[in-house]
Amino acid sequence: MPLLKQTAKAIGWPCAAVGALSDVHLLGLLAAVVWGRKRRTPEPYAALRVLVVVPAHNEETQIIETLRSIEASSYPAENRRIVVVADNCTDRTAPVVRAAGIDVWEREEPDRRGKGYALEWAFSRVLEDPSVQAVCVIDADCEVSSNLLAALAARLRAGAEAVQAPYLISNPNASPSAALRWAGFALFNVVRPLGRQRLGLSSGLLGTGMAFSRSLLLRSPWRAFSHAEDREQHLRWVLDGARVDFAPEAQIRSAAPTTATGAQAQMRRWDSGRESLATGLTPRVVGRGLRTRDLTALEAALEPVLPPQSVLLGINLAALAAGRIAGARMLARVGASAVLAQVAYVAGGLAAVNAPRSVWQALLTAPRFVLHRLAGLARSLASGGPSGWERTPRETEPSEAAAKTTPPDVEPTGSDLARLPV
Repeated sequence: MPLLKQTAKAIGWPCAAVGALSDVHLLGLLAAVVWGRKRRTPEPYAALRVLVVVPAHNEETQIIETLRSIEASSYPAENRRIVVVADNCTDRTAPVVRAAGIDVWEREEPDRRGKGYALEWAFSRVLEDPSVQAVCVIDADCEVSSNLLAALAARLRAGAEAVQAPYLISNPNASPSAALRWAGFALFNVVRPLGRQRLGLSSGLLGTGMAFSRSLLLRSPWRAFSHAEDREQHLRWVLDGARVDFAPEAQIRSAAPTTATGAQAQMRRWDSGRESLATGLTPRVVGRGLRTRDLTALEAALEPVLPPQSVLLGINLAALAAGRIAGARMLARVGASAVLAQVAYVAGGLAAVNAPRSVWQALLTAPRFVLHRLAGLARSLASGGPSGWERTPRETEPSEAAAKTTPPDVEPTGSDLARLPV
């Protein structure tokens, strides 16, 4: 029994430390969202020449809806050009896009597959055209609010080097799994970046709905090729002294798989990318932050090492259980406090973004989702992650669920961001 108690303490205290520090950080970001100083939204500015890059790998059944969404944008057509990068495609993505009257750049490099390589290749071509002042990246399975390009361009015109818009799930009513994905996206893709913006930090990149100035790409070219290319490039830009602004007045949406199994490929890719960043770039970013006393760099370095909500819950519960097993009251109290703090963050964050009823109801199924998520993470660690660009499987193509929600040319309302304190 003494050995069991000692083992429980040896496991419990590190879990308690990680859980408590993570919860404090997240609650700080949430507090900034709720009570932080609101920044003035720049006036719409449409004079920037924007090239919209849509990276695509075997998206023939989905991509036309995305292109129609972009074309329905309120941004003037004369200042906007759309280019699809058909990257190592084996389907009819390129001819389907050409038939729709959209430019296509085809890339065939089997040894350099992945979104990061596709973006690097596309940006090098973009910069050959001196008329392009900014580049926007929109994934091939997304729909955008009509004000997206105008909002991104306005912030770039106001002095930002990079801008990110909120990225949400469009079909939270489709299933409990989709509703929980909505919750995860809202907490990660809205609450965290908005909190950072309110604190004057760098909001981070989410892979889609992001825009960069020409000057930034010339000064610090794209060089992120991991399975989490957006987070990697953000850290590289932080190392180069750049900062990403956040545009909560616009948004981009995509439909989530309606089952937990359908989301495994996407989660496996993210988990693998986060692991490589935590052991690779994070120490360098921490070093820069300490040397220059740069709080932006120190906070950005936390992103790859902060555990996902499901993992954080497991860590907090492990600390609580270890305290009970060891008879250590202090450890048990820290674990219980960490669990309550996480509940407060999730509930407070979902309330801040006006989560729909289906999301609150789906929280009742969260324990099963968490177990499934932890099992998937264990498999990902054992397998070493994906080997290339894995297209996220979709049950319905094109997305019927997305079509039944907010139309692509409608501003964020209702269960999206209506109550978000922008």
